[in-house]
Amino acid sequence: MKNILNIITHDARKLTSSVVAIITIMGLCIVPCLYAWFNIFSNWAPYESDATGRILVAVANEDNGVELLGLKVNVGDKITDALKANDAIGWRFVDSKDEAVEGVYAGDYYAALIVPEDFSMDAMSFVTGTLMNPQLIYYENEKKNAIAPKITGKAKTAVQEQVNAAFVETLAKYVSDAATVMNASGYNPQRVFSDLGGKMEDLADRLENCEAMLSAAQGLADSASSLMKVSDTLLGSAEVTAEGAEGLLDAAGKDVPDADKTHNTVSETLTKEKNLIDSNLTGINKDMTAAALNVEAYNEYILKKLPAHKTQVESMRQSAERTEKYLNDLGYTVLAGQFGEIADQLAEIETQMDQLEQADESTWEERQKQITDLSDKIDQTRKNAESIDEKKIKQLDADLLSAIKNTRQAMADARSALGGMESDLGGLSDVLAGYSKSLASLEGSLNSTDVSLSYMKNGINAIAEIFNRIGGNQTLSDVNDLLAGDQSAVAEYLSSPVKMKTEVIYPIETYGSAMAPFYTVLAQWVGALLTAVLIKTGVKKRDDLVDIKLREQFLGRYALYLFVGLAQALIVSLGDLLYVGIQCEHPVLFVLQACMNGIVFMMINYALAFSLENIGLGAGVIILVLQVAGSGGTYPVEVLPKVFQVLYPVMPFRYSMNAMRECIAGMYDHTYAKCMGALCLFFIGGALFGQIMHRPAKWINRLIAESKEKSEIML
Repeated sequence: MKNILNIITHDARKLTSSVVAIITIMGLCIVPCLYAWFNIFSNWAPYESDATGRILVAVANEDNGVELLGLKVNVGDKITDALKANDAIGWRFVDSKDEAVEGVYAGDYYAALIVPEDFSMDAMSFVTGTLMNPQLIYYENEKKNAIAPKITGKAKTAVQEQVNAAFVETLAKYVSDAATVMNASGYNPQRVFSDLGGKMEDLADRLENCEAMLSAAQGLADSASSLMKVSDTLLGSAEVTAEGAEGLLDAAGKDVPDADKTHNTVSETLTKEKNLIDSNLTGINKDMTAAALNVEAYNEYILKKLPAHKTQVESMRQSAERTEKYLNDLGYTVLAGQFGEIADQLAEIETQMDQLEQADESTWEERQKQITDLSDKIDQTRKNAESIDEKKIKQLDADLLSAIKNTRQAMADARSALGGMESDLGGLSDVLAGYSKSLASLEGSLNSTDVSLSYMKNGINAIAEIFNRIGGNQTLSDVNDLLAGDQSAVAEYLSSPVKMKTEVIYPIETYGSAMAPFYTVLAQWVGALLTAVLIKTGVKKRDDLVDIKLREQFLGRYALYLFVGLAQALIVSLGDLLYVGIQCEHPVLFVLQACMNGIVFMMINYALAFSLENIGLGAGVIILVLQVAGSGGTYPVEVLPKVFQVLYPVMPFRYSMNAMRECIAGMYDHTYAKCMGALCLFFIGGALFGQIMHRPAKWINRLIAESKEKSEIML
């Protein structure tokens, strides 16, 4: 202990007796701190409009517009007007596309947004019945800056969403207005389909009467006298019936959909729903697999992602239940059963998700089993969704299309048959004069007409059943009531059906405050490394040092390093708080953590230089480079190459930054204490390494020193 105190006293005396030494120590204490402060300032608010508004993006509107119902519409002008009111990006409005694109190539602009000539025409194409997707053309210069395209890309996405929302809102308002007009005119979709079904049933009854009359006529064909007596009655009744049936056919024909214009909307909807279930469950399973890696990842998943996943699964379950009911109503029980099974499995997934809770070391195995079982259940549900037969789904549209075609064919056959029947009945009076010949001809016509009427009656009964089923569906009434309600509310809902409510956990006001832990820790490590370069680690032999041991030499000189490290820590941390003005919930603990960083970083770099000399200094630089790239200071460690993810647990930066983040944004559990404990282990490891490796590394240090001396150019 006496030798240690002698070294400390001697170092303090020598330090204060030299102006150069004082200036050097001051530089070591202040210069690294400047590095931290300037970087925090430069990253203070790079994504705020005050900063991004200086990123120039050219806008060229070449839209010619379109004329609808005598009204000139120019969607491009609406886009440019909206951009002029948007200060998130430095929009620059130029006269032509060529000027904008040339500016991007020259580097005058980071990007260019072009509204083409036919944009309005394509945007309003739904009015004409020819659907065209309007396109904005976007150019960006990725060479000019690495980050700028990410910022302008967000602006591009925002513009696209704004245009899409306006388009959907316009279309929704158009449909809603149409529904209102129909209701005001007395047209109700349910009533229309129900009336169609009633008319079809009435027509089938009339045709059945016609069949009975034709059967009676065939029975009377054996007796000419009997035929003469009933001919007038049959003729008048048949003519009236034929005229009435033909009128019903004309009325019903107007209400039967055109098969050539029918779209596969039902199959498309069901296919999209099963694909959405598959993709959503795949994403959820991926997140759960990542959460099962360790306790920290699991707890972070429980806090940040599980609530959203619960909501997502609940929405999928409700949608699957509605689809099951819809298919059962239409009589497709097999498909309905498949969607019902998926709905039941999603309900089980909801229940298992509700049972997930945060884990610690004692409950981690149980939580791993829970999340594994849940992952298996999700995978099974996803496979069930994949196994739904696309052919059966597409058969829905095929059945509806076939029914419409059969109905139209039946009505055409009925009209033809009724026309032939009227012709036969009209000329029956003349034929009766030669009844022997006419009876044979009439009997053949009646047989043919009877077959046609029977076929038509079956087709009309089938279409009547379909119309009655559709007319009795409550969903159709609900949709009609919704469209006929508040048009603006419906339009606004359809343009943006999902609202995102964001609740920030541990909010940080500025990006600079969020980056402060990284740049502060980095500055402290650089300061420790520079100290190891400029201050000697060895102690000269002196008379006051009697029987000095390696441990005493190591700890005695480390005291000087410790003094510099604590000075750096106090200056940089107090400067962060008082000069830079970062956000900090626990400033005292923040300063304490900076001091802990200084103690540990100084020990690591001092131990490397003490034991390995030049090799140790090089090792300190390598460790610095690895931590800058892979400690998660800028990018999440999960997106970094595998080698950094493997080294991440043994990087001191990790624990120093996490502890400072706790001080800045708020504490969680015992994270701060755990990080401090991990840094203590690094301190102990550094101290042991420096003393253990000192003597074994002497020979290689001597060889390196001799080689440097021979070069005559290296210090």
